[in-house]
Amino acid sequence: MLKALSRPAVKLVERYLPDPYIFVLLLTVIAAAAAIAVERQTPLAVMRMWGDGFWNLLTFSMQMLLVLVTGYMLASSPPVK
Repeated sequence: MLKALSRPAVKLVERYLPDPYIFVLLLTVIAAAAAIAVERQTPLAVMRMWGDGFWNLLTFSMQMLLVLVTGYMLASSPPVK
């Protein structure tokens, strides 16, 4: 019953909702334009800051991944169970 009720909404969203990658590209361009206009940075400086920030975020995300995997392994171990 729920599947029959939700089918029209699913079709509508699949047809008109754009791909999330479009939102990422659009927000990246908006943020870069704002940095150039408001902070008076050059496009090269903005690209360099974006690249440096990405790798710092990657380091943090890998640390969080280790925390999650270690926590799962600990919770799944026989002594904890």
